[in-house]
Amino acid sequence: MSYIVEKKDSKRPWEPWGVMSSESISTQAKIPRLQKGREYIVRIRAENKIGIGAPLESPPTTAKHMFDPPSSPGPPTAYDITENAMTLEWEIPLSDGGSPVSGYIVERREMTGKWIRVNKTPVLDVRYRVSGLFEGNTYEFRVFAENIAGISEPSPVSDPFKATRPITKPGPPSNLKLKDWGKSYADIVWTKPARDGGSPVLGYVVECQKAGTSQWNKINKDELIKQCTFRVPGLIEGTEYRLRVRATNKIGEGEPKELAETVLAKDILVPPEIMVDASCRDHLTVRAGQTITLAARIKGRPDPEITWTKDARVLGRDKRTEMNKNFPFVDLVIREATRADYGKYAIQAKNVSGQAQATIIVNVLDTPGQCRNLKTTYVTKDSCMVSWENPEDNGGTEITNYIIEIRQPSQRTWSVISNDCTKRLIKAPLMENCEYLFRVSAENKCGPGPTTETRTAIMAVDPVEKPGDPENLHIADIGKTFVFLKWKKPDYDGGSRNLSYHVERKPKEAEEWERLHKGAIKETYFMADRCIENQIYQFRVQTKNEGGESNWVNMAEILVKEDVIELQIDVKLEGVLAVKAGDSIKIEAGLKGKPQPEVKWLKENDTGDINKNPRLHVDTGVDFSKFLMTNAKREDSGKYIITATNAIGSCSAHAVLNVLDKPGPVRNLEVSGISVDRCKLTWELPEDDGGCDIMNYILEKCETKRMVWSVHSAAIITNSASVTRLVEGNKYIFRVRAENKMGAGPTVESDAVVAKTQFSRPGPPDPPEVTRVAKEEMTVSWCPPENDGGKTITGYILERKEQHAIRWSPVTKSPIPQTHMNVTNLIPNHEYQFRVKAENEIGLGEPSKPSRAVIAKVALEPPGPPTNLKVIDSTTTSITLRWVKPDSDGGAPIIGYVVEMKHKLLKKAEETWKRCNVAAQLTVTEFTVTSLDEQMEYEFRVSAQNQVGMGNPTSLKEAVSPREILVTPEIDLDANLRKGITVRAGCPIRLFATVRGRPAPKVTWRRMGIDNVVRRARVDLIDTMTFMVIADSTRDDSGKYSLTLTSPAGEKAVFVNVKVLDTPGPVLGLDAVDVTMTSCELTWSPPECDGGSEVTHYIVEKREIDRKTWGTIKNDVKKTSMKISNLIAGTEYYFRVIAVNEYGDGVPCVTPRSYLASDPISKCICFIKCIYYLKMLPVKAGSNVCLEAEVFGKPMPKVTWKRNGEVLKAAEGVEMKQKRYLFQLEMLSVTKKHTGEYTVLAENASGSKTNEISLTILGKKKCI
Repeated sequence: MSYIVEKKDSKRPWEPWGVMSSESISTQAKIPRLQKGREYIVRIRAENKIGIGAPLESPPTTAKHMFDPPSSPGPPTAYDITENAMTLEWEIPLSDGGSPVSGYIVERREMTGKWIRVNKTPVLDVRYRVSGLFEGNTYEFRVFAENIAGISEPSPVSDPFKATRPITKPGPPSNLKLKDWGKSYADIVWTKPARDGGSPVLGYVVECQKAGTSQWNKINKDELIKQCTFRVPGLIEGTEYRLRVRATNKIGEGEPKELAETVLAKDILVPPEIMVDASCRDHLTVRAGQTITLAARIKGRPDPEITWTKDARVLGRDKRTEMNKNFPFVDLVIREATRADYGKYAIQAKNVSGQAQATIIVNVLDTPGQCRNLKTTYVTKDSCMVSWENPEDNGGTEITNYIIEIRQPSQRTWSVISNDCTKRLIKAPLMENCEYLFRVSAENKCGPGPTTETRTAIMAVDPVEKPGDPENLHIADIGKTFVFLKWKKPDYDGGSRNLSYHVERKPKEAEEWERLHKGAIKETYFMADRCIENQIYQFRVQTKNEGGESNWVNMAEILVKEDVIELQIDVKLEGVLAVKAGDSIKIEAGLKGKPQPEVKWLKENDTGDINKNPRLHVDTGVDFSKFLMTNAKREDSGKYIITATNAIGSCSAHAVLNVLDKPGPVRNLEVSGISVDRCKLTWELPEDDGGCDIMNYILEKCETKRMVWSVHSAAIITNSASVTRLVEGNKYIFRVRAENKMGAGPTVESDAVVAKTQFSRPGPPDPPEVTRVAKEEMTVSWCPPENDGGKTITGYILERKEQHAIRWSPVTKSPIPQTHMNVTNLIPNHEYQFRVKAENEIGLGEPSKPSRAVIAKVALEPPGPPTNLKVIDSTTTSITLRWVKPDSDGGAPIIGYVVEMKHKLLKKAEETWKRCNVAAQLTVTEFTVTSLDEQMEYEFRVSAQNQVGMGNPTSLKEAVSPREILVTPEIDLDANLRKGITVRAGCPIRLFATVRGRPAPKVTWRRMGIDNVVRRARVDLIDTMTFMVIADSTRDDSGKYSLTLTSPAGEKAVFVNVKVLDTPGPVLGLDAVDVTMTSCELTWSPPECDGGSEVTHYIVEKREIDRKTWGTIKNDVKKTSMKISNLIAGTEYYFRVIAVNEYGDGVPCVTPRSYLASDPISKCICFIKCIYYLKMLPVKAGSNVCLEAEVFGKPMPKVTWKRNGEVLKAAEGVEMKQKRYLFQLEMLSVTKKHTGEYTVLAENASGSKTNEISLTILGKKKCI
């Protein structure tokens, strides 16, 4: 008798019972392959030779582990709190669930945030140091316990803990100095302490000590001093004091800082000093109506008396003028400034120690006065010139432009002609025959001034003059009794467009001219008829308008007779004319010949008259003939001949025409090579290729049952093709058409053919046999079939099914070449049947009969030995082993492994293996053996265990000693970071990488450059991830960053290029050169940092030294230099340049000093040259001598020539010339009296310069 054991999921009653064991004779059985948490029912039926008895069902049972997870640990508490880390501690769980706790998992979260796991591997201790926290953030923590059964519920959440620095008392203030003192007070200043003790400094305490005493007294007893400055009051005149300061935070007062010197309470006598405020220093410019504020800082003890003057006149208080004194600050305020308030202001300070004075030039800007001498000139019908003179008062600033307006006397409103005119002359547009008045006003940066109007109106009329002569008078044609004349209009119409002409002729013998028409003609041609053949005539033409008549233009005498020209035909066509079918054919031929010829068009080899073709139209003129045929057809191709005939003779020419169309049908389409799934088609080229090369053929096929055509190929370039993928037994029709660039021609169909062959599929093999049976696999073999269908067997398809199943399923996706196969992935204790199909080139044969049913099962036994045992890690006190599970589990799941070790040095009699994993069952294939001695050698072995028992062990190949393994540092950097990153200014820069190495390497982030240190970044290291974050990036953060790992095992570094897209930095080397009274040259270099984008242009601005606002000179400068004009002479200017890129305006760069608009004064520089600069110059008498001197200087020097100390003047034979910097003295036909010492003297306001040369005149004449 045996027992059948079955199981079923109680929640899935529709599923069939699964057989776990069917031949067991024992009254107990193990149910494998259960899923954790699901509920199962087991039933058992007894079986004897008579049959199977009634079943016995168990109650529903839930599959779960034999142990429970531990209970939750106690709530964690924190201590040793810093700004980025704290240490947690907790109580062990009350219950370990029956299995020892293998570790703890710690999680943290920010307030109301998500929980984040802190430790990557479980913690073995009940305390853990949490790092990677952010200063100022508040965190909560919880802990999970873990054993072999799973993870416990979380512990109660800890109290909130804030990551803050430890707080101590602040350090002493620094830089304590005595700023000022008097007979009853002392002013001291200091800076905040270098360390605040981790808490902000709340204030300061000042203490003083009288000389000769040891007691320090607090000065500020009631409240702390918030600022780093304080006036110590209540000092006694003539007494010495010592002073000191302490900083205070919430912990208490820190160490004191004592003043280095003692303080003697007495007054100080200081003569006055005046420091004018920078806003009005030397020069102040305001607009009319604004307030003039002159401010100054006065130093002096005792306080001096203040006096204000304007143009040497003492100022007093009135409705607009106010004087304020609040030492050390004084000011003069003049409200509602007028133009009369400009001038030179002075401030004088005087006390018993002395006096001081300072001056300020004030300029009040207002609108300019009226323009002068407004007048109009050069009046025509459509324009006139308007001119005027500058106003007497320009309003204190340069006139920027003029506004010119116009109106008619009948209108009241003025129309603007121009509001940006910079000259004092403008051309005004007018309308003919209208009267106009004009007015002008000057405008500066304060606005337009009053207008000046013309007194009388002008009339827009244009004076008319005589027109010019006709041009290019010539004969266009001539006949027996006529002459056809042509000419062109004159260049000058005299101011009138109403031009007409007179034409006259005169025979050769006549004396008077004959007018050939009545009145005047408007055209520029005339037919002079009624001439006598073979008579000589002369013609003339003149122009006429309202201003009068022009001069006559005469022609040479000409003989009137008919010309005879030889026939010529020029067909305007090169090569063959190609036309698409359906388009129009256009041929044009040029004709020459007199008398006028008769023209005919013919087609070669065409006996008919093509002129009768309704599609043809021929247009013939005096000098041309046009051939036009619409809707061209293929048969229109050919050679066309044009013939011209007159009384003198005939002439002909031809044109070749090719009409392009689709090709004709192919010829002799045949089908051959028919098989089961393919055939071959051949054909001949079409008779007509359509006038152009055939590019390809289109092949289509159709099943006669469906009669649906499908394209097999549309790119066949030969006259044959193979057709594949036919269905055996189907009847097909094929058709082919040729295609050129004009399209596809007509199709040609083949006869119907049937896809078939003489071979067949193979027959069925014999039933397969199962030769080997295991728990989850079987080996199946078979014999080839007797009938292979005429083709070699290419493979077999093996199929299987369970005994009671209906559907067969293939074991493999591809055919099997051999006649046996090992079938895997079978379900234990299930019965299987197999069958085989043979396959050849023709197809797959019929299946064999099924094999006998075989059950997949095997007897239970201990597992085999583990494989691939090796050491994967080692330290000085531990060794980590790893292995692979056994190839055979003995028919039962492996429940654990046993790791054993022994010392190699022990004698064989004493060799005993010691178990390493005593505390808990080891279920993983990795284990770390601890508490080892690095001086000893150890042997290890591992055994697997299932429910039957312990299997054979596998040993390590050789004994090993614990030692530290050094792993070279490695950095895994994201591929995108290796390419470099680009961010916009203000966005954070985040760099991160995974680091590895043993021991843990030191992580260093740097920025390559001058500082080579990341100053603004926050660097974190969490487990194996390192982060560098710059929260608010700027253009200065662009550069090359490096991450370096350093450890005893080596060093590793990677680099990341960071580009911050921002506005450009300041330009470099800004300077003004070539400064004159009205202009200067500004130069600079591009900015060192372009903000990650190319600089597109520059903005150049200027401001006067006494103004605070900047004015734009030009905002689209492309170069790195600019000529600045329109400066005000005597005014000091600051200039600044701003680089601009696509992200906006960059950082302005201001010139390091101001520049005064004035002409520089340079000293004279001159040298004289003549005949290669010889000091002694011999010259023949009678020669011409020229002495040259190059003179330089600013202002331009005055040059004087002297001979033997006497000044030379221009006279007969002596000339003085100047060409820019070159001064010349020319002497003609010199004599001996010209011998002597010649001196050139150059003088200007800066000084003088001389140069000399000796000249000797010889007796004989010689030219040089």
